[in-house]
Amino acid sequence: MPDNDVKIYKSKEERLGVQVNLSGDFEQMHLHRANGNLEKAKQLGRRLATLTPSFDGDGLLVNLQDVLPKKYLSQDILYQIKVLLVFEAEAFLQISVPVPVLAATAVNALHDALRETAPGFHKNISDGAAFTFYYLAMKKSGNVSNNIGEAFAMLCNVKNKEGYVAAGTTVWNFAADIIQKEIAAVSFAEE
Repeated sequence: MPDNDVKIYKSKEERLGVQVNLSGDFEQMHLHRANGNLEKAKQLGRRLATLTPSFDGDGLLVNLQDVLPKKYLSQDILYQIKVLLVFEAEAFLQISVPVPVLAATAVNALHDALRETAPGFHKNISDGAAFTFYYLAMKKSGNVSNNIGEAFAMLCNVKNKEGYVAAGTTVWNFAADIIQKEIAAVSFAEE
């Protein structure tokens, strides 16, 4: 077989021009495991999985009865609020946790906790389109919280949209403070 018949096969990453640095990734994981950051990220994700629009009980309560009219607190709407809270927790983890491996660890822990404690709910949000609508709302130009409110109203499938847009915006803004405080309370060790 002549030398010019020899084919050099490249990995998909090489063909696409993507650099793979496995040793650097392993070093990062090892460093964050050794200094306790991975465990802190897991605990943060599990804590944010307890976000609930309830007024009593365990977990990280988002007490909306003082900020939303009673008509927005029916079981159907509370379900949609819970979906929004999970999306918001995931979004703020990805935005606010400065190290991608720690953000991913926290998001995975959040979903693992939901899968354990509320498997039906987790399956619904995993198979549903709500996260896609909220993600598009965040990417849309304009006021993010208002865009989220519009997506919330659409997902609530109601005729009187204006009040539901305001309710979704209120939930987003109110929960953002709670989520950001939880993230800020975690003191990740320096690399």
